Amino acid sequence: MTQRTSGGQLSSMNDLTSHLHTTPPPWQKQHSMRARNMFRKYIIKDKCNDRTDKRKLNQPNRRLAILRPFCAFDAEALPTTFAAWESLPPCKAAVSDLGDIDDDLDGYNGTSSKEESKDVAADLFLFYSQSYYDSPEAVTAVDSIIKTFNEPGGWSECFENIYAIEANIPPELDLYLPSAQEDLYNWVNGPNRQYEAGFRVIQSGEWGQYDGFYLMEGDSIPVKAHWLDVLLEEIEKFRPFAILGAKYNGDKWDQFYEKIPISLLHHINGNGIYNTSHPLLDRLVGQLEVEAPCPFNSIPYDYRMSQMATEGALGIVPKLAPKIMLNEDGQNITLSNNTAMFGRWWDRWGPETPFKETPAIHNYAATNLVPRHLGPEYVIHGAKLYSPWSPKKNKITLVISEWFSDRSSSLLSHLDEAEHPFSEIVLMLPPSIPEKEVYNETRLPVKTHHRLSSDFMDLCDAPIDTEWFMLTNSYHHVAKHVDLMFTPGAFKPVIPFTPATYPFCLKFPYCKETVTLAQRTSKGHDKVVQDFDMLYHTETRNAFCTGWKENYGTEGEDLYKKDRRALRRKKFIGPKGPTGTDYTAYLVANGKDGMYKFTDRSLYGARNPFLKVFAKQEKMDGLSAEDLAKLSGVTGFDNTTDCSCSNFETAGACAGSGLGCVFRAVFQTCHPPEQIDDGSPICPETPSPTMAPTVDLDGRMDDTEAPTSSPVASSSG
Repeated sequence: MTQRTSGGQLSSMNDLTSHLHTTPPPWQKQHSMRARNMFRKYIIKDKCNDRTDKRKLNQPNRRLAILRPFCAFDAEALPTTFAAWESLPPCKAAVSDLGDIDDDLDGYNGTSSKEESKDVAADLFLFYSQSYYDSPEAVTAVDSIIKTFNEPGGWSECFENIYAIEANIPPELDLYLPSAQEDLYNWVNGPNRQYEAGFRVIQSGEWGQYDGFYLMEGDSIPVKAHWLDVLLEEIEKFRPFAILGAKYNGDKWDQFYEKIPISLLHHINGNGIYNTSHPLLDRLVGQLEVEAPCPFNSIPYDYRMSQMATEGALGIVPKLAPKIMLNEDGQNITLSNNTAMFGRWWDRWGPETPFKETPAIHNYAATNLVPRHLGPEYVIHGAKLYSPWSPKKNKITLVISEWFSDRSSSLLSHLDEAEHPFSEIVLMLPPSIPEKEVYNETRLPVKTHHRLSSDFMDLCDAPIDTEWFMLTNSYHHVAKHVDLMFTPGAFKPVIPFTPATYPFCLKFPYCKETVTLAQRTSKGHDKVVQDFDMLYHTETRNAFCTGWKENYGTEGEDLYKKDRRALRRKKFIGPKGPTGTDYTAYLVANGKDGMYKFTDRSLYGARNPFLKVFAKQEKMDGLSAEDLAKLSGVTGFDNTTDCSCSNFETAGACAGSGLGCVFRAVFQTCHPPEQIDDGSPICPETPSPTMAPTVDLDGRMDDTEAPTSSPVASSSG
């Protein structure tokens, strides 16, 4: 099993100044005497005498601990997580050593008193989950940070002391296995136990009297200077509180927003500020310790505390994964009923609003971003920050597939309203539709091309002059913001994919067939890339299409030639031509996938560059009169309307949708309203993005639906 580490406290690891022992946390009591006695603390003294004397003359009234938890898995990389602290110093005191930085906290408009925040000091804790005694890698990492701290100037000017502490979690219990969260009750045991240990260490007062601590994992990255100054101001501004931090601020949950439990939507992420003296928080942490050996341990500590509060406030008892609710004999486990106890807690402290949000911290939980998505925050957690498209680096053509009428005029007429990367348009027309003399709906040049083969060959047959191109059809509009992302430095396109697993793809016949076809090119291919998400490299596309046509014919006539099942049933439920998934498999098979950065949309989300505005028309336009009559008469298909908040691209349209949709200004997107657990969604189901320009028109619409971005909301973020 994959293991992880977190917590611990020490000074210079190779020159320890003290070895002190503490009473182990309750969960450790079943372990050996050696394990119990290994919970050690090592102290790092003040950096130099002149600084020490200066600090002692100005003792602060308040003190905050900054906990930097790490584990065996990320111990080696720990020193690199402090790189941003050099360029973006935590406080003004370090600015003189790092160059001039704007002195007004970058326009921060907090209302708390700066004089109050100056009366607060901060200490840094390097918090290892296992034992330093058994981890040379952790010792080396901590020594590197200590060395930096002891050098004159720099970010260390913002901290009075540095400590290294350890949680001493046994390696076999220091687990973080997100892939097993439906099967293993202690898949997140490492982070849960480490949080409890950190809370108790700071609460105990053994390292000084602290008002609380900021749990700041390695993927909590400053994006503005003076971030520690701002956080100290926010603490003063929002007192009293139990937890101060951020709910999920990203948009990757939007497509299944209505299915997310209230307790998950409203939980404050673990990278927050904790008031160790608050009686409600003390009780919540105590309950976490009690629940360590039971199925509730399968919930991350921050989410679990939100579940307790929600159960107390609304009486909603959380549901756990079915497998986790079975004991070793396969029988259901009966859990104690704590609703009344949680209710008493909430009745006492709920009216005080114990969980509060600060705009200084944003939690993105592995959401892909570009700089335009950043706002008032000073620290971001879990974000993958990429570079935006640059017109100086890339010229990109947009290929639009047209069919039975001039629907493309709608897309073209809205194109100039969008922020997009396209420099020209190639409009693929059927032979029956004459081109217009002038396409004046957009400022971009429009080139028309009458296709000589089937529409599903547009990917290969579109004539492209630029280095890159994207593909859509006339049933779509270009999104208001097309956030193409590129890796910093190398500037590789970032392409989202859907995992080719059962819940995400293989239970959908169309998607399963798409993967099967791609595996002819690359054995074991496991990435589904939607046609309209791919940024195609023109030269590579040309080579891919040459090979594809050689294998399957110029119009794909041989695509299913060897598929006995399809030939026997005389029905093909998969794509009729080349797809973005085929192109991706070609890249992998030929060692060219390195020109892209592929990112799992089930983990990091994705934003559709094109929004479908004629969903019903797309299905109806290709139907025969007989099939259309069947759908209209039997299912009432002609009376259906689109029901998706994502179709509304402005704040006004979102608010006026009549569906209760909510606008997200940072991303300029619209998402469904939250629902009380097990409530009825505003739409029967969230529509899936299109996998290909056309659908199977034999009437079996369900067989051709694409997978959703994610079937469930992960609780690990």
